[in-house]
Amino acid sequence: MRSGPGLAIQCSINQRLPCDRRLVSPPLFHLLLMHSLTSLLVAGSSLAVALSSAAISETNHIVDELEHLLVDTDGFNDAGFQKAITPCSNYVSGSQLLGRETAAQWIRVAFHDFATADVHSGTGGIDASIGFETLRPENSGSAMNDSLGFFAPFVNAHVSMADLIALSVVMSVGTCSSPNIILPLRGGRIDATEGGLFGVPEPETDLETTLSQFSQAGFHQADAIGLTICGHSVGSVHHGGFPQVVPESAVTPTNQGGGIHFDATPDIFDVDVLNEYLDWKGQRGGPLVTTDNITVRSDLRLYLSDNNATLQGLARSSSDFTSSCVSLLTRMINTVPASAHLTDPIQPIEVKPVNVSLTVDYSGRVSFSGYIRLLSSNFKSTDLVRITWSSRSGQQAPAFAAFATLAGTGNSSIFGATFYHFFNTTVDPNEGISSYTVKILQPDGKPSSSHSVTFSMEDTTIFLSAETATRADGNIALYATALSAAFVHNVTAEISAPSPQSGTISPAILKSAVTFVQNGTRGLYSLFTAAIPTPPNLRQSTLDLIAYADRGVVYKDEFRRIASVESNWN
Repeated sequence: MRSGPGLAIQCSINQRLPCDRRLVSPPLFHLLLMHSLTSLLVAGSSLAVALSSAAISETNHIVDELEHLLVDTDGFNDAGFQKAITPCSNYVSGSQLLGRETAAQWIRVAFHDFATADVHSGTGGIDASIGFETLRPENSGSAMNDSLGFFAPFVNAHVSMADLIALSVVMSVGTCSSPNIILPLRGGRIDATEGGLFGVPEPETDLETTLSQFSQAGFHQADAIGLTICGHSVGSVHHGGFPQVVPESAVTPTNQGGGIHFDATPDIFDVDVLNEYLDWKGQRGGPLVTTDNITVRSDLRLYLSDNNATLQGLARSSSDFTSSCVSLLTRMINTVPASAHLTDPIQPIEVKPVNVSLTVDYSGRVSFSGYIRLLSSNFKSTDLVRITWSSRSGQQAPAFAAFATLAGTGNSSIFGATFYHFFNTTVDPNEGISSYTVKILQPDGKPSSSHSVTFSMEDTTIFLSAETATRADGNIALYATALSAAFVHNVTAEISAPSPQSGTISPAILKSAVTFVQNGTRGLYSLFTAAIPTPPNLRQSTLDLIAYADRGVVYKDEFRRIASVESNWN
C-alpha cells in the first residue's frame, strides 16, 4: 500500500431556440392549445423531448437551452461554449504565455461558489453569488472574473449564471478526460442578488476550520479530501494569485503567471495527481502540498488528516477515482439554495427540432421551415428526414409533407456527431397547421426502426422575429400576426433582457412589458406592431407574446428571440 508523504514529514506541518412546443398525440389540440412555436435562441437551439407520438409533454426551456450548450459544441450550429476549453490547455481570457487554463478556472470558480453553502439553513451553494464576492481575499486570482465574463453572454431568461457555472464543470471534466467522463447536468439554479457567507477555505486556513467549512456545505472529512484531489486533477497554482504559495522564481517568459502544476498532466482530468502524491514523485500533489511555506500546505494538511486513508482508497483503481470524482463533483454542483428546484438530468436529444417556425409574409403566405438535428448515437448522415403535418382541424393529407435536406454537421461533441437537416415549405393558411411529425427514414426510403416523433405547432399567434428592425429613432420595431378568425383583440409581450447589475459581472434579467397595436392585415392574419428601446444585450433578449381573444381565450408564443440571429450556422 502506498502511503504518500506519510509520517516522515508530518512533523513539518504546522487549496448559450427559444420556443414553447409540446409533443402531441392525436390532433385534438389546435386553436385553443397554448402556442408552441419553435425558434432560435443562443446559437439556434430548441429542444423537444423525444417521446413517442402518443405522448404529451411540456417543453422545459431550461433543459432546452442547456442541452444546446452541452451537445452543440462543433461545426454547424456550434453553441460556442466548449471552444473556450478546446484544447484543454487553452486560456480563453488572455495570452497563452500566462500559463493559465480556462478549464481549471471553471472548476475552481464552481468550488468557490459552492463552498459557502449552509445546507442546514438552505442557503448558498451554486447560486452565482461568487460574482459579488470576487474582491474577498478568499477568492484571490483572475479565475472568477475571467470565467464569469465568458459566461455572461450566454445568460438569458431561462439560463442562469448559476446553471452556467454548473455546466462549466460538466464541460471541463467531460472535455478534458479520455475516455470522456460525463457528469449528469441538471438545470434550474437561481442566481443570487448579493454576496453570500464568507468561508471558502484558504491556503492559510487551519485544518479544523477547513473541515468545519466543508461540513457546513454538506461534505464530511472524506468528502472534503476527495473533492479537493478531484478538483486538483487539472490546473496550477500561480504566483500572481498566491505569492505566499508559489515563489517569484516560477515566473518565466513562457510562464508569465508563474504557475506550478498539481500533476504532470495539468490539462487532463485523470488520476495522475493522486498517484504522484501517494508515490511521492513528479509534482507530488502540487504546491499546496510541497511549498516551502509550511503555513500554506493546505492540501497536505487535509490529505494527512486521516493518514491518507481516503486517498489510498481512491487509488485502488482509476475507476474508483473516477466514480468518486463523478459523485463528489455532481454533489457539489447540485448543492443549491432550498428555493431552487433542479430538473431531471439532461439527456442528449436524438431527434430535435431547431428553429422550426412559421412566418407570414406581406401577401399572407405562410412559410414553415427549420432544422431537424439528429445525433450519431442512433442515426447516420445519410438518413432521410421527412416532415408531415396536420391541419388546424387535425386533418392529414398527402400534400402536407416535405423532405429535409442535410445542411451541416458537427463532429466533436462528447455525445457524438450532429446532423442538421433543413426544410422550407408552405402551409395553406386556410388549412393551417396544428402539429408536425418527424419521420426518420433509411437511405432506401424504408422507415427507421424506432423514430417517428410528433410535435405541436399552433399557428394562431406568430411572432415575426426575422422582421425585427432598428427604427430611425433607435428603438426596436417588433412585428407579430394573429389569425383574424381567432378574434384576437389585445396583444402584449413581456420582454426579458440580460442587463448589467452593480457589484458583479453576472447580468440580471430585466423584465418589461409592451402592448402591440393592430396595423393592417396579411391575408388571413391581422398584423400587430410595437416598439421598444434597444435592450442592452439584444442577442440574448427574448419575449413572451400573449394574445387575448374573445371568451377569455389566450394564445401564447413564448420564449422567442427578439432578433433572429444565426451567426454560428455554417
